[in-house]
Amino acid sequence: MISLPFRVACILIAGFLIVLVVTYIYRLNSRKVFWGVGLTTIIGILILLGLGVLRPSWGTETGTAVIVGISTAIGCAITLIYAAEDLYQKKRIKGKKIAETESVQKDMVPDHHKSEKKIFPPPHNNVSLPPRLDTELARKIFDKAIEEGYIIIDDDHYEWTLNKVLLAYMCGRIYCEDYSEKTKYDDKPFWMPGRVELFPGTELDKLFNMKDLTQSRHTRKNKAAPTGSEKIDKLFE
Repeated sequence: MISLPFRVACILIAGFLIVLVVTYIYRLNSRKVFWGVGLTTIIGILILLGLGVLRPSWGTETGTAVIVGISTAIGCAITLIYAAEDLYQKKRIKGKKIAETESVQKDMVPDHHKSEKKIFPPPHNNVSLPPRLDTELARKIFDKAIEEGYIIIDDDHYEWTLNKVLLAYMCGRIYCEDYSEKTKYDDKPFWMPGRVELFPGTELDKLFNMKDLTQSRHTRKNKAAPTGSEKIDKLFE
């Protein structure tokens, strides 16, 4: 007959495997899911130990099962947290490599091809960006968007001519290093989040006379890139 400690360990490991499968199938944010499950497990065990609900002790089958269960749960939780950070760093590195490759390929285009494209000077941009938004990349992308007609200068702020989700996508790429990525199972690109730093939604709402850009980004990241995202991606080439 299978011992109780072994059965407890198998149940816990099966539970963590279910978390992995669900995260993969539904394309959830693995970093948030793994961190959430890991921390919840560890904190829950500490609370149950503090309240006396769990009473680990050697010598009895139940006590041994508790010890094995706690050890297995904490081990799986630490593994999930480590995997969350490892996957996150790999995605960041992969996203940067893709961007660098695209940039190199763009630079290798012969000059006579570049000269065929008509370049129009951008209109005078006298909009003052707040310190949090004023970066070299931001000004470069905003100027390109103005050239393409995606942004219209209206006195001291910008007016966005495309839909709000595309604006959130563009600003996420500028300020949070978001990127689009195609998986080997899907031909369509997915909106992948970049750095952890907070999205400057308040400043961007004011700059573009919009509302809830932060929410627009939050509800769409880790999902299929919005329709028309290729227009925004071209601005970063």
